[in-house]
Amino acid sequence: MTQRPLLSSLVAFTLLGSLSAQANEEADFNQRQAKALNSFAKKALDKGFPRIAKVVWMQVHKLYDADNAEAWTSLGYVKIGTSWNPDPKRPYPTADTGSGAEGAPLQKQYEALKKDLANQHRAQAEKWQKAGRTDRANHHWRMVLRWVDGDAQANKALSYVEVGTMSGSEVEKTLYERSKAVERVVEEQSKTDYEVKVTTGIECAPADRAQVKYVTVTSEHFVLHGDPGEEENLLEALRWAERTLRICQAAFPWEFKVDKWPNQWAFFTAKETYQQILKANAVPDLEWKLEHSSTSGIGNTVVAATSGKQVLLDACVRNVARPYSGLSGDGYSEGIGHTFVGMIFNNNRLFSVDLKKQQGTSASEEDREYTSPDFDVWKNLSLELAWRSTGGIPANKLPFVDAASFTNEERIKAWSFCDYMMRRDPTMLRTMNEIAEAMAKERNRQPAEFEKRFQEKHGITIAELDKEWEDFWTGASPVLKAIQNNTPPLGAISKGVDKWLEAFNAARAEFRGTSVRWSANLSTRCREHAEYLKKNKDLRDPASMHTQSVELGGSYVGSMFAEMALVETGVNLANAKKLFQNWVYKPGYRDALLNPTILTVGMYLEGDILVINGVTGIGTPKASEGGARTYPPANDNGLIFEGEVKVADMGPNLVKALEKGGHTGVTSVGFPLTLHFGGGGGIPVNRQSLVCTVQTAKGEKVEGFYTYDDGDVRTTSAPGMVVFWPLKPLKGRIEFQWNWDADGKLQTVRGGFQAK
Repeated sequence: MTQRPLLSSLVAFTLLGSLSAQANEEADFNQRQAKALNSFAKKALDKGFPRIAKVVWMQVHKLYDADNAEAWTSLGYVKIGTSWNPDPKRPYPTADTGSGAEGAPLQKQYEALKKDLANQHRAQAEKWQKAGRTDRANHHWRMVLRWVDGDAQANKALSYVEVGTMSGSEVEKTLYERSKAVERVVEEQSKTDYEVKVTTGIECAPADRAQVKYVTVTSEHFVLHGDPGEEENLLEALRWAERTLRICQAAFPWEFKVDKWPNQWAFFTAKETYQQILKANAVPDLEWKLEHSSTSGIGNTVVAATSGKQVLLDACVRNVARPYSGLSGDGYSEGIGHTFVGMIFNNNRLFSVDLKKQQGTSASEEDREYTSPDFDVWKNLSLELAWRSTGGIPANKLPFVDAASFTNEERIKAWSFCDYMMRRDPTMLRTMNEIAEAMAKERNRQPAEFEKRFQEKHGITIAELDKEWEDFWTGASPVLKAIQNNTPPLGAISKGVDKWLEAFNAARAEFRGTSVRWSANLSTRCREHAEYLKKNKDLRDPASMHTQSVELGGSYVGSMFAEMALVETGVNLANAKKLFQNWVYKPGYRDALLNPTILTVGMYLEGDILVINGVTGIGTPKASEGGARTYPPANDNGLIFEGEVKVADMGPNLVKALEKGGHTGVTSVGFPLTLHFGGGGGIPVNRQSLVCTVQTAKGEKVEGFYTYDDGDVRTTSAPGMVVFWPLKPLKGRIEFQWNWDADGKLQTVRGGFQAK
């Protein structure tokens, strides 16, 4: 009797000792894995690839050791008490400085590292499996699949099911099938035409009260009013509205039955027109809206200022997606709006800033990173947010955010979480919104209560969905990687790119442009498009080089990137100077040489094919380098150009513009004159105020027409650029004057050049 407690104590002690030993063994294993990743990250940073190194150090914290001092210190943090905080004395670098020659072997080393990490996890999995610890074994089997693209032993151990040509969990199968189904619909709809027409007899009461002239266009479900001179873009916007309606029908498992959309839309390019309408309709919070907003609901009409075509299309897409989704809370409504615009255009122009009254007020913004219009930048930010081991934005915070005070990280999380849940199960997203609405009425802002109500409804916790979100964006398995199908930055480093960057910067210097940096992150799409063109050697006309066809091995997202990419085939570094000099005759390419808001570029060289991304890495230049620019430049009398350009070399946008003006069959036009505002958005001034007066030395007026930044072929279009096309070839001395209104002030630029 007296020995039993002693025996029990011995058993317990032995068990505790065994568990302790196992825990120590796991800790030692994690330290070894962390050490290998630390070593590679340091090498990547030393070679000049800080963004790549940053992700690897974040992997150390997320996967192996949350308190790893080497990784924290390398990332520019200092430990204060028990927490790590940014060290203001050692800011972490963000610009890539490495060369292609250094990056190529780095990629091979990373691939070897991943295989080694996977092998180490496989050994641990086998060990735990023999010990009967299925839970620990499965953890390591999943880690095997994180580091390698496929492993039959891991798939079998995890009882994974067939997913396409791969194996994965049931959740991954759902994510894959729903993602691919929606992607197919988006791609199909992008090529589907819908009847749209100019219609008379439909009144726009807010515009009538302001005595604003407008044209009305209609489709099966929608009514849109806008500037009389913007008919073509308005019609295109309604086509995208109809397409978005069908995409929503495929994405959401519920119906939104409507013969005619409950709201009409009135979208005008000029901010002044929008403000005129607000004043005439005495909207609430008038002074605030005049200064801060670009969209407002007036009666049953949504009125907005859209600086260009892309903002117009963005507005129409989100004005369909938001009501169809049924999501009304700021976090969810904003998130789903960004989700659909990102899926459809891989670009995002509108950011909601209205707080309290949910009137849909929004403002168009462009910024380098968090407010970049390029969704590839957003995806990188979401990746880093998902890798973060501390801080970040938990999903249980989204029901309680206010759009007006969105932090950058809240906006990224709202979008990326809604994007994930739309693929996972949209009904869960609607439940979250319903609970948030009920709690708002109760004035209850307790995340724990929100989580409790959701779990009671769906049997899964918000924390579990948050973990799934992390796995999705960090590509925790072959299936999750395949859904996103992104080229990793290390795979976008090409030999020879550093020499071409040097030549590109030399050309920019001749055009009074500033030097730009190169980024591996911004080069991923460049590689994809270069490989697409390599496979399709017969696609060498302007239209074909600035798109991709899914049928020919391209992708829908790739086609959107290709529109504004800078593409050259048959390149030779010895002729680089001449190549870039010839860009002066292609307005959109010319923009890449003198635009001061381009700070960083992506660039990839595939044999004799060069692709440059000049639209993602934008930012604010130094004050002395900023401002609108013209080409030819002001007061420069020494420049001589060929007096004509061939229409065939410019592509279909110019042909379409000529036909619209009744000039069918024209084969040559005069040397194009350009006005460059830069940035990632539309023309930031009133288009109607833009005038380019061109004349010969004898005072004879040169007739011509304008195109703006709403084309889809880079030869003739670029973000923030206006082109004046002389209808006939030029000869001799030419003088010009640009005028435009900027915030009520007349801006004027004069110059001249010689046409030969």
